Amino acid sequence: MTALEEASLSEPTLVTANRLGAETDQRWAELDVGCRLPSDLYQAALVARLFRTLVPTDMGGTGCSPVEWFEIGLELARHDPSLGWVVTQGAAELGWIAAGGDPDWATEVLSDPLGASASSIAGVGELNVNGSNSTLRGRWSFNTGCHGATWIGGLSMLTGVSNPDGSPAVRIGWVPAARATIVEDWDPTGMRGTGSHSTVIDEQTVEASWSLSPFDPTAHDRGPHRCLVGNGNWPIAGSVAATQLGAARRAIDEATRIVATKAPAPTFVPLAENAAVQRALIEAEGLWNACRASVERELEAMWEQAICDGELTPSQRVSLFAANAAANKHSVTIINSMCEVTGTVAVKRTEPLSRARRDAQALQGHISTSGAAIELAGKIRLGLLPNHALV
Repeated sequence: MTALEEASLSEPTLVTANRLGAETDQRWAELDVGCRLPSDLYQAALVARLFRTLVPTDMGGTGCSPVEWFEIGLELARHDPSLGWVVTQGAAELGWIAAGGDPDWATEVLSDPLGASASSIAGVGELNVNGSNSTLRGRWSFNTGCHGATWIGGLSMLTGVSNPDGSPAVRIGWVPAARATIVEDWDPTGMRGTGSHSTVIDEQTVEASWSLSPFDPTAHDRGPHRCLVGNGNWPIAGSVAATQLGAARRAIDEATRIVATKAPAPTFVPLAENAAVQRALIEAEGLWNACRASVERELEAMWEQAICDGELTPSQRVSLFAANAAANKHSVTIINSMCEVTGTVAVKRTEPLSRARRDAQALQGHISTSGAAIELAGKIRLGLLPNHALV
């Protein structure tokens, strides 16, 4: 066990996140070349139980609130967005399993102190549930953190089953990682360290209990943590917001450092003395604070509802979605502004400011906070749609 892992067993999770983030920042080139988190850093996050922040304490988790989970993800992403994304996503997955999974299977997954999940909805498998002869097969892209996961899965259609409205019934089905194949195809422009390779599950017999629907309410009594399933896609949208805001925080801090000493020709006056630079920094700071406060306020309001009855109203879901979507959009604006005021520094691939920009631009189009999801949220807000799983 490393010194980091030993310290993390007794430290508050936010302190551990800072330590792990700082080490990852120093080793960013390993993530860049390997296109995944180095295994020792991934294991350190597991040992520190950073993946268990949304799991109730009686199931082996830290029992954190969503705000605490969000703050940990932001802190990790401030050092490296890929790290923040992998951990917040992984924590959401274990939260799903704890809240909505078959109790015996959830206990099996979580009894392993190094247990982790990686699943994806970027693809559609087939799950034929027929008692003990259930079968699963499929191929999925963007399966974040799959190299470190002990369980791998993907969204699948239930053979011969439809919802009341006629749409296909779907669940996420999993298998132990050894029974899945990782396709080494992750070579993106940004978010390179997430290890979001494609995964394949060849047709095989599976336990019917190795699946769940994160889109349907759970019958299990998991306290307020049961709001992780059946209440929209907020855990993934929150991961986007935390990661983007972490990257934006780093961009502001880096720009502040750079303009204090950079003095370009022909005046050779530090950029910090330029009025346009001063305005840009203050505007970025204000926008960042507003976005963070908005997300945290809505997470707190959501948690209060969850404590009362475990269900979230459509209005609360839309409000939280709007905060996450705004954080995504405005974080990119902040980072671009910081790159503009610092000039050609951001062109260098090794500069943290450059890395923040490429990662934020790569993540900004994620389905959970952009495109069709925004339109769906608008329809719900306007009373044109009662609800939707993506909001």
